Amino acid sequence: MLKENLEYWYDENGNKVYGDKKHYNKKLEYLLSYNPEEVISYTGLKVRKIINPVFRNVVQFTTKNTFYIEKDSTLPKDRPIIFASTHGFRDDVALAIKAAGTHSYLLYGSIPDFYYSIDGIALWVNGTVIVDRKDKNSRASSIAKMSRVIELGGNILMFPEGVWNKSENKLVLNLFPGIYRLAKKNNAIIVPIASIQSGNNCYAKRMKPLDIIKYDESEGLKRLRDELATGKLELMMKHAKMKRGNVDDNYWQNFLEKLISTSNGLYDYEIENSAEYIDKNIADEKEVFDIVDNIHVNAGNAFVFAKTSNMCRKNKF
Repeated sequence: MLKENLEYWYDENGNKVYGDKKHYNKKLEYLLSYNPEEVISYTGLKVRKIINPVFRNVVQFTTKNTFYIEKDSTLPKDRPIIFASTHGFRDDVALAIKAAGTHSYLLYGSIPDFYYSIDGIALWVNGTVIVDRKDKNSRASSIAKMSRVIELGGNILMFPEGVWNKSENKLVLNLFPGIYRLAKKNNAIIVPIASIQSGNNCYAKRMKPLDIIKYDESEGLKRLRDELATGKLELMMKHAKMKRGNVDDNYWQNFLEKLISTSNGLYDYEIENSAEYIDKNIADEKEVFDIVDNIHVNAGNAFVFAKTSNMCRKNKF
């Protein structure tokens, strides 16, 4: 773990912001170790399992928001569980912990929030595997740490989108493949959790178990993403409908500003704006149309654009 990544983060203008030393959780530095045995112990796991029912009931009182949870089925008992939650607002971590309905160690990558706020202490009580997304060794060792949790009889909670979903048109971002590889390595089954926030209400849906390791990596991740998107859409249709007339030109920018303001000044702009998973096999619209923007029309290629233009008019694009 790169210790200097704890000392500062960047604000929206690219300025370094240093943490308040009075609030720095120095005693939790041991979680930065790359060695799973230094981070995860059987005794620690056992104690956390015992106190987890109380923790799950208390966690919702740490926020002014109200939690509502739907559960589609009971949890499997014959295999380790990896809970996979959508990610898009501050309280979705607490909401997912409660929605899981059983103890699980959380994979957490918001370094400033963990080390400079009371949230870090609370998440340590729950059980947390810290991943420094700026450090490749930390990213690699996080799989070994989570595998150790599973080997000792525990479960895992992950947010496979990696960052808050701030997309205007994607219900769920592309998923990091680590969740598939962890499941494959440990014969674990996935339990998806979809979540949304509407006003001061937070809604979660714990869905039916999904055995993604029956498929290859690409298909397994696709099925999980589809399942999460379906659950999220169902929650939106039920709890967060909005009339088009209520959406003005500045709606999305205002929404993002309000969303980020809930992070208590500990939003890591540098990592949150750069750590979204990009599937190199999928071209987005920017990649496609950037090429067109750089084409210079001349006598040799004009007929191609004329034909395209005529087709667009014919089909009223």
